[in-house]
Amino acid sequence: MPEIPLDKVKSIPREKLLEFIKILKRRVKKHKTVRRMFKEYDVDIDELDLIPMAFAELDVSARTDHGAIYLSYKLLQDGSFLDDDHYLVHEITHWAQQTTGDTPTQSSDVGDYLDNEFEQEGFQNQTEYIADTKGEDEAEEYIDQVLNHHDVDDEEEREEKKDELLNIARRRNGLLS
Repeated sequence: MPEIPLDKVKSIPREKLLEFIKILKRRVKKHKTVRRMFKEYDVDIDELDLIPMAFAELDVSARTDHGAIYLSYKLLQDGSFLDDDHYLVHEITHWAQQTTGDTPTQSSDVGDYLDNEFEQEGFQNQTEYIADTKGEDEAEEYIDQVLNHHDVDDEEEREEKKDELLNIARRRNGLLS
């Protein structure tokens, strides 16, 4: 499918964009990864329905700021936004971190992004979700894309970060003993 121009994506009626978000919220709310996250953060799963979410112009795929989740318009350009539910899992992790903790989370702009413990937790939950819904190969491919995007070229560092981000997903999905 050809890419949809950004100006066309931004002209999608707000009601339709909200419907896309509702569909993804309903889907991820049922998933065991998200249910586990809410239990670990001692938050009722129905609060997921109340998380403010909207589309915005972003340099990244998604961002959570002060408990509100923003999804990039760019996610809509390939015409398969409903396959991007895993980004919501990552950002819901940040929402839980930001709204349940006693101290602020470390900004993704501070230090090495992939060494940020809050980002690692987000990626681990996201990867677990991808592995369970689309398979381990797809999860590994996504982590490779993340490592490429963040210019992790050193083979040893790459394997270390990859294992760090994939092993929890593998263990939780019964793929590691």
